[in-house]
Amino acid sequence: MVVEAKELFNRMEKLGCELSIVTFNALINGLCKAKNLEEAMNLFYKMDVGRKYSFRFSLSQGSCQVSDGASLQKKVKEMCEAGQILKAYKLITDHAGDLRLDIISYNILINAFCLDREFNAAYNLFEELQKKGLSPDSVTYGTIIKGLFIVDREDDAFKVFQRMQKTGSEPTLSVYRTLMTCLCRKSKVSRAFTLYLEYLKSLPSRDNDSISTLEKYLFGEKLEQVIRSLLEVDFKARDFKLVPYTILLIGLCQAGKVSEALIIFSVLDEFNIKINATSCVHLIRSLCKEQRCHTPIFDLRSH
Repeated sequence: MVVEAKELFNRMEKLGCELSIVTFNALINGLCKAKNLEEAMNLFYKMDVGRKYSFRFSLSQGSCQVSDGASLQKKVKEMCEAGQILKAYKLITDHAGDLRLDIISYNILINAFCLDREFNAAYNLFEELQKKGLSPDSVTYGTIIKGLFIVDREDDAFKVFQRMQKTGSEPTLSVYRTLMTCLCRKSKVSRAFTLYLEYLKSLPSRDNDSISTLEKYLFGEKLEQVIRSLLEVDFKARDFKLVPYTILLIGLCQAGKVSEALIIFSVLDEFNIKINATSCVHLIRSLCKEQRCHTPIFDLRSH
């Protein structure tokens, strides 16, 4: 109900209510979900620069020479009409007062730009927030990494991932999951599996030496033993998560390695772990493609 939300927002503003960053973020998020990115960016700029520069933005470009508030407003209007939003935004923030945004504001817009395949704009915001003294969180990094994969910039995605590690920001499972999913879609399952083991090594509840030993047997004759051992370690640490196994299973199907995918499926079945319908569909499709429609390994109906 974004229209009603905007009406309430405008009413609060007219009544002189103090609009907090949470209020701004809520409406910006709603506008992004409604695919109204231009209006979301307008509100984003308004929040950042404060009420004294809260005139209406369109799309922007122009020279950056200004001498006072009036010339600033005129220049930004010219930039907006020429289609350069980010340049107009930079001009305003260079002349505005204190920063009012938080990382959540940037995350909302970065994600919206990535979903709209406007990745250059998303990456500019990613760089800008750091120049303003804000630190990207796991959501920021995960969104940028996924966006880079979407535009087929795998090397850059891993550079961002390494940058995250170097800054001391520990990648969460969500970030690893994004990398694993994107790699599996490119049939790079082995690298995705190695990343998952890297994630496990970062957990204090896991034995690094044991995981390193298992790493040597990936995709060999001992794959079944590796999966079983990983599950045992998960249950011992009381920290089992199905998602990584699902990503790997589907990735193996996509890479045409259905026998390996069946190994993961069978071991999970042995541990009485329910696999989601999507994994079953990928397995069935892969088996049919290889004309193995009657493979009697286990009863898929139970899943």
